[in-house]
Amino acid sequence: MSKSPSPEPRDCGPLSSSKTRESNGTPGVGDSEDTVATVARFIEQLHANMSSPSEKELITARLLGIAKAKKEARALLGSHGQAMPLFISILRSGTPVAKLNVAATLTALCKDDDLRLKVLLGGCIPPLLSLLKSESTEARKAAAEAIYEVSSGGLSDDHVGMKIFVTEGVVPTLWEQLSPNNNQDKVVEGFVTGALRNLCGEKDGYWRATLKAGGVDIIVGLLSSDNAAAQSNAASLLARLMLAFSDSIPKVIDSGAVKALLCLVGQNNDTSVRSSAADALEALSSKSTAAKKAIIDANGVPILIGAVVAPSKECMQGEYAQDLQSHATRALANICGGTSDLILYLGELSQSSRLAAPVADIVGALAYALMVFEQNSGLDEEPFDVAQIEDVLVTLLKPRDSKLIQDRVLEAMASLYGNTYLSRWLNHAEAKRVLIGLITMAAADVQEHLILSLTRLCCDDVGVWEAIGNREGIQMLISLLGLSSEQHQEYAVQLLAILTDQVDDSKWAITAAGGIPPLVQLLEMGSQKAREDAAHILWNLCCHSEDIRACVESAGAVSAFLWLLRSGGPKGQEASAKALTKLVRTADSATINQLLALLLGDTPSSKAHIIIVLGHVLTMAPHEDLVHKGSAANKGLKSLVQVLNSSNEETQEYAASVLADLFSTRQDICDSLATDEIVHPCMKLLTSKTQVVATQSARALGALSRPTKFKTASKMAYIAAADVKPLIKLAKTSLVGAAETAVAALANLLSDSHIAAEALAEDVVLALTRVLGDGTSEGKKNASRALHQLLKHFPVGDVLIGNSQCRFAVLALVDSLNAMDMDTTDAADALEVVALLSRTKKGVNLTYPPWSALAEAPSSLEPLARCLAEGPPPLQDKSIEILSRLCGEQPVVLSDLLIASSKSIGSLANRTINSASMEVRVGGAALLMCTAKEHKQQSVDALDQSGYLKPLIEALVDMAKRNTRCTSLEIEVRAPRDFIERTAFQEGEEFDIPDPATVLGGTVALWLLSILSSCLSKNRITVMEAGGLEVLSDKLASYASNPQAEFEDTEGIWISALLLAILFQDANVVLSPATMRIIPSLALLLRSDEVIDRYFAAQAMASLVCNGSKGINLVIANSGAVAGLITLIGYMESDMPNLVTLSEEFSLVKHPGQVVLEHLFEIEDVRVGSTARKSIPLLVDLLRPIPDRPGAPPIVVQLLTRIADGSDTNKLIIGEAGALDALTKYLSLSPQDSTEADICELLRILFGNQDIIRYEASLSSLNQLIAVLRLGSKNARFSAARALHQLFDAENIRDSELARQAVQPLVDMLCAASESEQEAAIVALNKLTSGDTSKAAIITDVEGNPLESLHKILSSASSLELKRNAAQLCFVLFGNTKFRANPIASECMQPLISLMQSDTSSAVESGVCAFERLLDDEQQVELAAAYDIVDLLVGLISGRNHQLIEASVCALIKLGKDRTPCKLDMVNAGVIDNCLEVLPVASSSLCSSIAELFRILTNSSAIARSSDAAKIVEPLFMVLLRPDFSLWGQHSALQALVNILEKPQSLSTLKLTPSQVIEPLISFLESPSQAIQQLGTELLTHLLAQEHFQQDITTKSAVVPLVQLAGIGILNLQQTAIKALEKISASWPKAVADAGGIFELAKVIIQDDPQPPHALWESAALVLSNVLRFNAGYYFKVPIIVLVKMLHSTLESTITVALNALAVHERSDASSVEQMTEAGAIDALLDLLRSHQCEEASGRLLEALFNNVRVREMKVSKYAIAPLAQYLLDPQTRSESGRLLAALALGDLSQHEGHARASDSVSACRALVSLLEDQPTEDMKMVAICALQNFVMRSRTNRRAVAEAGGILVIQELLLSPNAEVAAQAALLIKFLFSNHTLQEYVSNELIRSLTGCLTVTIKRGNNLKQTMGATNAFCRLTIGNGPPRQTKVVSHSTSPEWKEGFTWAFDVPPKGQKLHIICKSKNTFGKTTLGRVTIQIDKVVTEGVYSGLFSLNHDSNKDGSSRTLEIEIIWSNRISDDDSI
Repeated sequence: MSKSPSPEPRDCGPLSSSKTRESNGTPGVGDSEDTVATVARFIEQLHANMSSPSEKELITARLLGIAKAKKEARALLGSHGQAMPLFISILRSGTPVAKLNVAATLTALCKDDDLRLKVLLGGCIPPLLSLLKSESTEARKAAAEAIYEVSSGGLSDDHVGMKIFVTEGVVPTLWEQLSPNNNQDKVVEGFVTGALRNLCGEKDGYWRATLKAGGVDIIVGLLSSDNAAAQSNAASLLARLMLAFSDSIPKVIDSGAVKALLCLVGQNNDTSVRSSAADALEALSSKSTAAKKAIIDANGVPILIGAVVAPSKECMQGEYAQDLQSHATRALANICGGTSDLILYLGELSQSSRLAAPVADIVGALAYALMVFEQNSGLDEEPFDVAQIEDVLVTLLKPRDSKLIQDRVLEAMASLYGNTYLSRWLNHAEAKRVLIGLITMAAADVQEHLILSLTRLCCDDVGVWEAIGNREGIQMLISLLGLSSEQHQEYAVQLLAILTDQVDDSKWAITAAGGIPPLVQLLEMGSQKAREDAAHILWNLCCHSEDIRACVESAGAVSAFLWLLRSGGPKGQEASAKALTKLVRTADSATINQLLALLLGDTPSSKAHIIIVLGHVLTMAPHEDLVHKGSAANKGLKSLVQVLNSSNEETQEYAASVLADLFSTRQDICDSLATDEIVHPCMKLLTSKTQVVATQSARALGALSRPTKFKTASKMAYIAAADVKPLIKLAKTSLVGAAETAVAALANLLSDSHIAAEALAEDVVLALTRVLGDGTSEGKKNASRALHQLLKHFPVGDVLIGNSQCRFAVLALVDSLNAMDMDTTDAADALEVVALLSRTKKGVNLTYPPWSALAEAPSSLEPLARCLAEGPPPLQDKSIEILSRLCGEQPVVLSDLLIASSKSIGSLANRTINSASMEVRVGGAALLMCTAKEHKQQSVDALDQSGYLKPLIEALVDMAKRNTRCTSLEIEVRAPRDFIERTAFQEGEEFDIPDPATVLGGTVALWLLSILSSCLSKNRITVMEAGGLEVLSDKLASYASNPQAEFEDTEGIWISALLLAILFQDANVVLSPATMRIIPSLALLLRSDEVIDRYFAAQAMASLVCNGSKGINLVIANSGAVAGLITLIGYMESDMPNLVTLSEEFSLVKHPGQVVLEHLFEIEDVRVGSTARKSIPLLVDLLRPIPDRPGAPPIVVQLLTRIADGSDTNKLIIGEAGALDALTKYLSLSPQDSTEADICELLRILFGNQDIIRYEASLSSLNQLIAVLRLGSKNARFSAARALHQLFDAENIRDSELARQAVQPLVDMLCAASESEQEAAIVALNKLTSGDTSKAAIITDVEGNPLESLHKILSSASSLELKRNAAQLCFVLFGNTKFRANPIASECMQPLISLMQSDTSSAVESGVCAFERLLDDEQQVELAAAYDIVDLLVGLISGRNHQLIEASVCALIKLGKDRTPCKLDMVNAGVIDNCLEVLPVASSSLCSSIAELFRILTNSSAIARSSDAAKIVEPLFMVLLRPDFSLWGQHSALQALVNILEKPQSLSTLKLTPSQVIEPLISFLESPSQAIQQLGTELLTHLLAQEHFQQDITTKSAVVPLVQLAGIGILNLQQTAIKALEKISASWPKAVADAGGIFELAKVIIQDDPQPPHALWESAALVLSNVLRFNAGYYFKVPIIVLVKMLHSTLESTITVALNALAVHERSDASSVEQMTEAGAIDALLDLLRSHQCEEASGRLLEALFNNVRVREMKVSKYAIAPLAQYLLDPQTRSESGRLLAALALGDLSQHEGHARASDSVSACRALVSLLEDQPTEDMKMVAICALQNFVMRSRTNRRAVAEAGGILVIQELLLSPNAEVAAQAALLIKFLFSNHTLQEYVSNELIRSLTGCLTVTIKRGNNLKQTMGATNAFCRLTIGNGPPRQTKVVSHSTSPEWKEGFTWAFDVPPKGQKLHIICKSKNTFGKTTLGRVTIQIDKVVTEGVYSGLFSLNHDSNKDGSSRTLEIEIIWSNRISDDDSI
């Protein structure tokens, strides 16, 4: 957003009228009168007060003309002291014309910025404001313009001016002038708004006045002005207002400014107006979201897009056009959320189908936005998806589109690729930019090809080469080089340059396409840019191929490049020089002469590139040409030398550099050219003030003086000693690079002793050390070489003065080795210097040797190690010589360094083996020993991998054999005897090292052999094969033969014993024949006075007994060594700690004597022989404390332990020797002694003998052991606990009261930190409780919480054994409810689970047992369910550990109870397969547990149905056959089988035969357990569901026990037994009958108290019916009451059998009908009729019953009338025979007078009338008429009922029947109806009822309308006759819906005989479901007027027996309804 004031309006002209100007005749600019005099005269005239008003008008007019015409006149007016006061005076009191002229003059003055402030300070504001308020339009114009100009300077830096404007109230006055009431002139408006814009900046306080004056409305109003200036200024003013006060934006929006501004941005307005309007829109959109929305709603986006592209579309130019684009773009960016979002929006908009603006405008706006986009500083991430925009533009770049759109797209792409921020996120951006340049300038056909190339480059993920079409594109570009314009050429050659930089194939393509000649031509004739790119291309071509280079050369490129070198710019010259260095391959005279001409000529001014090319040419000149005077090459060389004298420093620098390169490259010419003529200029330049020149000269001099194979490093003939001073001075310069160059030259010259002396005198060493420290690798090489030259001439102390310089030199030289090639002399020189320094000893100038610097700086050793690893043998030997001196100072660092490189180790071994120098061999061995001490295994591995291990060992054995002393090599090493002074606590510290000692080679060899042998077992074999044992044997034998003699290698004796101890660790070495010869020597060595000798002799024997054969051990035992070894017992480790440390380092035992004795006593022959028996008393005697052998008792105890352990005989001998009493007494005397633990351990072993624990002393030991538990030390308590564990094997001790006293201390031990103590305590407690959970009570009363201790143990990182024992104790404790309820018990669960996951079977078993016992608490089960334990437990059910398996199964049982998800997890984990695998070999208890688990699992229906469950069936049947199977297991197995086989799919997969299954089940039917009986029966029931089971003969044998169970009286058994009988009764009915089944079943059927469940009753009835159906003879065995009861069955088959049986009874015995009636047969039969079951048989039996007089007399008969009538009226009654029999029954009942008069007889009459209306058969007519006769004859009510039912009409019709009998009976009935004149009244009533009326049916509600599946969405449909159906609304999701809807039908005549049908349905997703039907006879309604109540819905699918009803009300009315009539 622009913040500067807007420019002045362009349409505001001068304010003086034309009339005034004409009358005053203002002088022109060209007047000859002097301007200064004229101005002064006019001012004087105005000041004189003599001028008249008209004259003043004339003067002011002339002044105005001069001010406008001449700047100097304006300056004079501004500087004149009287001018401003006069002007102000005229403005105040002058004539109107004068005022106008003065105001215009002030306006002219303010055009100059330096005069504006003077005008303002002159006091012009008040009069100008007064003039602005005048009535004259011209005056207002002049004043407004003047005020505008005065304010145009702005106020940001003018505090005085701001004060003036504020004080004078300028802003309010200006706003007042803009008031709509003033009707201001348009010109005035423009200037006033411009002034306000100038005054109202963002930082001043004028906006408050603006807002107070209603500025917003005024500004918005001005936007509609006709004056462009006013519009522009108003828009700019509005922008500043919104920027200063964002709170004004809502008011601006409400004022309609948005639309006004958008109109001003449009095409028809002035450019300044459009720019300012865009500025205002930018400000508006930057501050408010509402403003953005307002702009969008006003269709502002297309307008702003148009404004962005307006300058290019409308050919605008100038500042306003740029501002318009800028403001419009930023406004769009504000709307979109930023420039990035704007770019993305425009990209999407350009592809939209609904364009907001023309595509060309959108793309143009996008092009501008891409051009001006800038990335925020500090951000290095992609601002937006730049590739997306590129894709959009490529999509829009279509050749078929309009030219304008294509140009806009190309413009946008050019902006994208030209934007430095965006192009870096795109591939090939530069190439794409060049392609676009080519496209814009190409012809149409070429342009299309280039567009396709650009598209491929952008879209196809290809390179530039593929995009342009490979070689075809090259040909096209080559064609553009000659025929196109200059700019076109530049684009083409630039693209070729890009191609040659990226694609090698393009270089050949250019050559093949003939591109080289035009490129060469461009070098001479092209533009500067084209020439530079052409030169770059040709350089690329020359670099690529020699053939191409030859082509370029043949094209005359050399001369063209030389021309470019002469005439080109800096870049062209550089490119030309690069190309020439590649192009020129021969030093021909012509080229050299041309270069010399350029070099010596005037052009070009810079000779640098010419010198470079000339130097390149000279490097290829032959030797003869270069040294032959007069040749072109020699001239060129001399010219370069002459150039050194040039005054141009750049030329000097390049010449010196080129000469240096030439001399370095061409060493062959240096000897010939090392003349004064060449050398002197170089030496002269060494004193140059320009250091770069001096440096290059030094480099040239160094190249000349470098020694070659033809020239030794002798003094150059032309260089004197004094001449090197400038070189030394340069070497001391502050720039390291220059110093390095000088040092390089000095390194060549210092070979001369005089020059070396001069250099040393000039302190050249300081320069050398500096380069060594700070220089490059090359510089360090030269400095090292120079220092080497000096040390050849002078002593070290003279060269390196002082410790610090010497130290620095050593470190720097070593550091320089890092950058050197090991095969060069440089490395040898540097290493030679270091070796020389390392040999230097202390002196006068050196207080310590130089090599100590390496020890102080460990990092400095790395280069030496590198030389050792990578250098040739001489360097390796030097490195060994240096490094070996550091073994004593830096053993750890040195070893770490050497071990880091396997090559170093290999080199050391190689030189130790192969070096001719014994010093190197010993030094190498010392270094290997140093390394191996710190890194044993790594060192040995490295040696092994190098292949030197075996040769090295052989060499070391040879060195040991020679016992060579190295007298010249002084190596400070840590000698073996020094080493043993180091303790474990001093490892890594510095030690006092003696003065450098002479190293004995044999000792070093033995020591290194010891290390190597200890690390790798095969090394021991190698030592043996190399004769090592013989060497050691000879050495020991020599010493043993004369131990008193002077022995040179005393250290070698014990090292030899040490080496033997290590070698004897290998059994193969022990088998060597030399071993037997060594044993006597070792035995003699045990008698040595030196402890170390005896100690390592014992170590050697210890290795022998540990790895040797029994024979060797016996030899040792027989050698007398045992007695000697016993005498060693008792010496403490504190007496020889270093020996113990050394033993540990070499993996040797700590107490070798004890070890040997222990091994010997392990031999049974020794242990049980006389040796052991003789030793026991000696050892027991040592139990007494001995002052000088305080350590004897513990060792003795251990040895006695060894002797006693495993041998009951020895235990008894020890016991008989009084050891028990001695040990007990010892314990009582010193319970805190450290030997308590060992004693207790020995007691534990002794107590392992059952005879010993019966001794009285054992019981006394119990008391002492408990005392130790309470008061003893930690270890003692541990051992005491273990001893108690053995003692508790004795039941008398375990059950003693004294044993209970051990509980508390044992529980206390559980809290011990020691794992072993805890384990001992737990084991003892386990033994004390003997695993009996009942004994857990003895632990409940102890102090503390043992469970907490056990939890800590289980949760810790203790051993599995300890955790196993802890889990066993937990198992005991968890048997106690108190412990299970303890909160700690829950916390034990997780560690127990972890224990169950261990790898040890015993630990797992203990964990599972404890876990399972913990699950006895239901709360713990809930906690356990949260752990993922199922898979673990299932996995444990495998193998042969039945106890573990059973515990796992029991745990799963407890986890699975009532937890279906857990059960499913078990099955998924494979528990069934695992259990089945274990089951065949499982014990009885395990089988029971598995069966119980199967029962728990199959309680889940999902599991029982699964295929996994089917696997269980057969194995469980097999288990059931086991005789040892417990009742619990039988119950579980049967229940599991029931759970599975009750599923049909499981039965179908059963493969067992019926006999295999049923026979074992029969035995369970007779089980003493009722539960088993029930399960067996139930299982049998499920099996019998299979037909082949039912028919199998085996099944018959199950009938008897089933019948017995059926009559047992136990409900559950009855249910299952009868269910089973139900399955087989059809197959074996006779067997059931023979087994007494009829009787037992009859009992069940007639049982009342308690009444059996319906299912049981039905099942019994079904079984009985099956038996009866088999043989009708059984009918009479069944009591009638039972048969009557069977009529209540829901099974039709059962009912049918019962009816048949009753019918047989009725026919056989007439008296049976009374029994039937008394048994309730009538009610049962009526129920059957009502339910439409067996209607005919029921009706026939019912009629037979009522046909009996006695039955009719019974009261029950009376209540049968209504049901029979209802049956006849029921529309669902379809059986004709049933209807006939029902009518007959009514006829029978009507014969009884009482029944005929009963109230229910009315319904009977109606039913009979209804029967007659339905056109019955003749028989039925007769039956109905006869029944009616009986009813109406006895009751008036009945007659009325017949009449009301329409019976009269029906009977009248029957009178006409062709059947005479029917007609006669009908006539008789008529007679009965009218016999007593009772129907006359009714007849009149009937007439009334026959009137027209309407029937209203109201459906109120439904009840119990539930469905088996889905929700009920009920509605009812009503139908009468053939009329259209009516339907209620649907009531959703309700089983008791309420409708309360009425429906009305109109009838012309009463609806006689018609019926109302109601169907109730439910609507759901899958359709409509019928809930039931109701049919209602309308006649009754017509008769009674109202008929309402609950009506049952009848439907076949209602199987559950529930009653569905509808509440309905029906009303008949004589009122006519508007509804449809029927």
